[in-house]
Amino acid sequence: MDLITVDNLSKCFRIYPSRRHKLASLFGMESSKHCIHKWALKQISFSIAAGESVAIVGRNGSGKSTLLKLICQTLRPTEGQITVNGRIGALLELGIGFHEELSGRENVYISGQLLGMSKQEIDQHIENIINFSELREYIDVQLKKYSSGMQMRLAFSVATALRPEILIVDEALSVGDAYFQHKCFDRIKEFQALGTSLLFVSHDPLAVKTLCDRAILIDKGIMLADDNPAAVLDYYNALIANAENNKISIDEGVRSGSGEAKLTAVDIFNENEPAQVVLSGSKIKLRVSYQIMEKIPDLTIGFLIKDRVGNEVFGSNTYLLQKTPPFVQGGQYQVVFELPDFRLAAGSYNISVALHSSYHHLSNNYDWWDHAATITVISEQVFAGVVRLDTQYCELI
Repeated sequence: MDLITVDNLSKCFRIYPSRRHKLASLFGMESSKHCIHKWALKQISFSIAAGESVAIVGRNGSGKSTLLKLICQTLRPTEGQITVNGRIGALLELGIGFHEELSGRENVYISGQLLGMSKQEIDQHIENIINFSELREYIDVQLKKYSSGMQMRLAFSVATALRPEILIVDEALSVGDAYFQHKCFDRIKEFQALGTSLLFVSHDPLAVKTLCDRAILIDKGIMLADDNPAAVLDYYNALIANAENNKISIDEGVRSGSGEAKLTAVDIFNENEPAQVVLSGSKIKLRVSYQIMEKIPDLTIGFLIKDRVGNEVFGSNTYLLQKTPPFVQGGQYQVVFELPDFRLAAGSYNISVALHSSYHHLSNNYDWWDHAATITVISEQVFAGVVRLDTQYCELI
């Protein structure tokens, strides 16, 4: 059974030029010429099954938080409908349901009841909430004296005091310290193992890949993709890579760029022979062929190696290596990156390549090609993890 069904959902906000016009609208005197209609979401449809974990990704202002508020029923849709089957535990914008003049303990009761918990349930679990938040010393202090990280600790502890059927987490976790973030992720994984569905908004690709088995990309209120996290994050990366004149294609892996320079081929060699399978520890070469179509101010060529689930393993570029590749207009060139000790674990890896200016591909992205090449690594040694490090055993006496 689907726990969440979103059917043709749209949300429009009315923006008035002044309070006078807004007040007039409350009495039915609204004039359309005095009101701007801003569509935050347009015809969004998807469903989430029991036990499924789904990430919502997109640029700031794309409508992600609006979507979560609609699902939590703190906003009403303009069009379409949402069906929710199960109790929701939600951690949305930091401070929702909190009152800064009240103590942490008092806010636990207010926030818990807003989440649908009874006073008896809060009484039963308040010690666990305080223990998990690690705020016992401050639990009777006014909330206005809490830091943003302390508020996040308290909010997450309340939202997860009882295991919900659906856990919704917005970007509030990003304000917490690394220690408590790990603690939160451990609790989320524990709930997932027990069958809780997760709806998760984050700009952290590693968190998305670790926690979710599906991702939805929203941009300017429109749903662009619903796929596995690695594929959606590649598309998202192409969206943020540059500005208005970028062309994005998904025909040959996700590819984007303004076109002043163009990748023509990416090849892998082992012992000067083309290679698709290499032994861990081999010396490999990555040859990048490209063409300069128009005059450009400078050029950086970079590559990024990812494992089969999209985790980033290693990347570098000519800027970091303090090399300047040729970029004369009309020229066709090749550069070679040499990796003399390719000690990755056994498995399949894909390589993304980019032509851009400066030290990263977020400015002047000429051509960014995801999954430009793949390579399979086999290993004669068994070890855990992604890369083999030299290890020596020292006996302690």
